[in-house]
Amino acid sequence: MGGYSPSDLERKASIWCISNNICICPRQQKWGENKWVIDIEKGVYPNRKLIGTSPEAYGPVTIWEKVFEYKLYYYKKYANKV
Repeated sequence: MGGYSPSDLERKASIWCISNNICICPRQQKWGENKWVIDIEKGVYPNRKLIGTSPEAYGPVTIWEKVFEYKLYYYKKYANKV
């Protein structure tokens, strides 16, 4: 899936998402293909609820950029409200 080094803010957003039971993770679109979509789930395992899936699929490295983009979005939108 390629390598990616998140920024300090992206790491902070990732920790915030985990602490607030928001799971944002890549999932292979189709077995054997080199494309991934991003699933966003809320809640505690095993009772997580799927909030949504990214509208498009991404390739290596780009998938990680998009995962952290989603994490930053949730962090910036909800961090001060929780």
